[in-house]
Amino acid sequence: MYSSIEREERPEIIKKCYWSILKLADSGFPIGMEAPALTLEIINDIDPKWIKTLSTKIIEGKIEFIGSGYSQIIGPLVPAKVNDWNQKLGLEVYEKLLGVKPKLALVNEMAYSGGIVEHYIKANYEGLIMEWNNPRSAHPEWLNEWRYFPQKAIGTN
Repeated sequence: MYSSIEREERPEIIKKCYWSILKLADSGFPIGMEAPALTLEIINDIDPKWIKTLSTKIIEGKIEFIGSGYSQIIGPLVPAKVNDWNQKLGLEVYEKLLGVKPKLALVNEMAYSGGIVEHYIKANYEGLIMEWNNPRSAHPEWLNEWRYFPQKAIGTN
């Protein structure tokens, strides 16, 4: 869904990039892979074998799939109902295409706010993935070593 990638380039990207990720999973190297559900639908339309192979790798424990909702939206900028529906629809597509409900979610666009935590909780995610540098820059009291450890996200509730 990147604006810099033309539609006609998508099959080549799947062939050269996405299949390479699945091959890497066979090397024994642990893989965590995230994709919005819309991206998976597009890939399924172009190369359904890739989706089936991804599902197999997840079942085999070679890939941990990380959710992010139906579309990569900037959660703090949209109404709460949009965030709820984005996660709900995403999980429905993950279940339909991959047979899995991810335990972890990637915070879209790394746009965190306390108000979005409740949407991930409602979607039954057990944890969030977020980059460290931006939140750390707003909290000089945080120790640099903390970036290597799980943290607790504080929501508005």
